[in-house]
Amino acid sequence: MGNIKVLAENVYRKIAAGEVIERPLSVVKELVENAIDAGAGAVTVELSAGGKELVRVEDDGGGFAADDIDVAFQRHSTSKLAELEDLDRLQSLGFRGEALPSIRQVADIDLETADNDEGRGWRCSFRDGALAGKVQAACRRGSVISVRRLFANFPVRRKFLKSDQGELRQVSAFMETIALARPGMAFTLKHNQRTVFHYPAAAALAERIYQVFGKEFLDGLLPLDFAAGPYRLTGFVSAPRGGVSGRNRQFFTVNGRTVREKTLQAAFNNTLQPYLEKSLSPAGVVDLVVPPAQIDVNIHPMKLEIRFLDAQRVYQLVQQAIHAALGGMPRSTAGLTRGATGWARESALPIPARSGESTDAAKLFPTEKAAGEEDFRVLGQYRDSYIVVERNGELLIIDQHNARERVLFERLQAGRASGAAPAAQALFPLLLELTPVEQAALDDARMELLRQAGFDIRRLSGSAVEVKAFPQFLGEGRIRESLRAALREPLEDGGAGSEDRLLAALACHDAVKVNQRLQADEMRALVRDLFACANPDLCPHRRPIIVTLTLEEIEKRLKRR
Repeated sequence: MGNIKVLAENVYRKIAAGEVIERPLSVVKELVENAIDAGAGAVTVELSAGGKELVRVEDDGGGFAADDIDVAFQRHSTSKLAELEDLDRLQSLGFRGEALPSIRQVADIDLETADNDEGRGWRCSFRDGALAGKVQAACRRGSVISVRRLFANFPVRRKFLKSDQGELRQVSAFMETIALARPGMAFTLKHNQRTVFHYPAAAALAERIYQVFGKEFLDGLLPLDFAAGPYRLTGFVSAPRGGVSGRNRQFFTVNGRTVREKTLQAAFNNTLQPYLEKSLSPAGVVDLVVPPAQIDVNIHPMKLEIRFLDAQRVYQLVQQAIHAALGGMPRSTAGLTRGATGWARESALPIPARSGESTDAAKLFPTEKAAGEEDFRVLGQYRDSYIVVERNGELLIIDQHNARERVLFERLQAGRASGAAPAAQALFPLLLELTPVEQAALDDARMELLRQAGFDIRRLSGSAVEVKAFPQFLGEGRIRESLRAALREPLEDGGAGSEDRLLAALACHDAVKVNQRLQADEMRALVRDLFACANPDLCPHRRPIIVTLTLEEIEKRLKRR
C-alpha cells in the first residue's frame, strides 16, 4: 500500500487557512480591504488583547445581501472576479475569496450586516467553522464583523503570537499605511476600549500625512506629480537635506493597493539618497497608477507583493519623477543652499584649517603623542568611518559609529541604574509633535525609563510634548529623532532586555555617523571612552566594534615571516 494519502477536508481547509491568516494583522487586513471594496467611507477597528481575543471591524459600506451571506463564507467565492481574464482588469483590493472562509476555520465570527437604508439586516454567527445561527435584525447599512478567540483551537499557532503590544504595533502600522493610501476615508483604531487614533476623512493626501505624522514630517516633504503615458506617480518625497533615520517612513501604493515591491523601493532609495545626508534615509508617500494589465497581483497569499510586467520602465519613471520634483537638481547636493528661487550651489571656498592643523595630512595622521595615561596612539581615520589605532603592539581598526553607540549606551545604563543621570537643561524647551502611534507608545513605563535616563519630558495639550532636559552627553540637535527611535522600540517583555533596547535606540541615533570626518582630539577622546567601557568589543546591537591585526598577521601577509 502506498504512503501518499489525500488529506481529509477539515485538515486541508485549516492548512489553507493558515496560509492566509497568520496573526491578528492578517484578519484586520482582509476585513479592512473588504470594507474598502464595499465602498465604505469610514472604518473602525477595535482590538482586545492585541487582537488575540477580539478583532472587530465596522464599516458603512454596501453590506451583505441575505443570499450572499452563506456564499461569502465558502471557499473560492468572490464578487470581484468571474473569469481569469478579470485579473488583467482588476481594480479591487480583495479578489481571491479566501479571507472569510479562512477566518472561519481559525476563529469564531459574529456578523451584523445590512445592504439597505431601511434598518433591516441580518445577524449571523459562525462557530467551529460552521454557520451556527442566522436571524433577521435591525441594522444600519454596512457590516460589523467580530472575530473572537483567534487560534483558540490551535494552541501551537497561538503560542507563537507576539505580546499584546507586539500584535497591536503591527496592526497600527498597517492602519497607518492604509490610511495614507485612502486619505478620503475615515479610520479609527481602538485597543482595549481605548482610542489609539482617529483620522477623519481628509481633503487631500497632505492633510492625511499631517494627521498621521504631524507638521514637522510634512514640512520636510516636497509634492510629487509626474505622468508618462498611462503611468502616473503622485505623492510626497523627502526634500533635499531632509530624510529620516531608518526606512520605516516609505509608503508605496500601486493602483491604490499598498505593496512591497523591490523595483519601487530600489528606484526610490537610489534616486533620492544622493540628495540627503549620508546618515539619513529617504521618506515619502508615493502612489503609482499603471494599467492593471501591467501588474501581477496574484503572487502572494496575503496580496502583499506584486510584479511589474515592465520593471525597467517603472524604475525610470520613478527616477524621472523624483528629479522633476526636486527641480532637476544635480545628483550631489553638497554645498547647496535653498533660496527664494530654489536650490543654488554655495561658493566653493576652502575651509580654514584649525590651529595646529595646517594640512590634510596633519589632520588625518596626527603625530602628537597621547597623554601619559593613555596606552594607545591614534594613527588616523580611514574613509571618514574607521579610526586606526596602535595599542600594545597591535593595529586596531575601530568602527566609530559602533564605538560611540557603546559609549553612549553604557552611560545611559549607568544613569538609569543610579537614578540620577547627569542632565542638561535645554536653552529653550524642545517641542515634539507625536504621531498617534508614538503617543500610544509614550506610556507611563517609557516616561519613567526616560526620566531615569536623564530626560525631563512634559505632556502638552493634544499630541505635543516638550523636552526640558536630556542626558548631558547627548547632542541637543538629535534629541527629537532619538526619542522617536526610542518610541518605535517595543517594550514587549517588560524586562531589562527591552529597556536596554530602548536605550540602544537612543544611543544609535545620537552616535557619530559613518562618513563623518573627525578631528584628532575627537578621535582620541572617542577611543579613550571606548576602552573605558565594560564591553568595548560589541555595540548594543551585538555588532563588532574592533578589528585587531597582530604584528605576526601583518608580517605573514607581507611575506616577512
